[in-house]
Amino acid sequence: MVRKKDVQKKSNISSETDQKMVAVFKVLSDVNRYRMFRMLSEHPKISISDIANDLEISLPLASQHIKILTQANLIKKERDGKKVFPKLEYNNPFVRTIVKTIQLAVTLNT
Repeated sequence: MVRKKDVQKKSNISSETDQKMVAVFKVLSDVNRYRMFRMLSEHPKISISDIANDLEISLPLASQHIKILTQANLIKKERDGKKVFPKLEYNNPFVRTIVKTIQLAVTLNT
């Protein structure tokens, strides 16, 4: 027999996970942020200025998108001299899952 307390406990865990997932999907729902995420999964050492050039957006806009991805704990920033290199935050399990999903989608479309 399932106790009401056990059901509520599972519901709270799912609710927290659901909220995190919704936040990740909201962040990645912007096409430029998704493309940045994908670029970082394929090219781990790419600068923000290179990302901006590849996406044909301004450097300030690219920086704003990087800030949003960082706040969502999807990427971290590493500085090398004057350049800043965004890196995927592989300690976040959502990041690992999203990268696998992207790789699978690319494989299925080739």
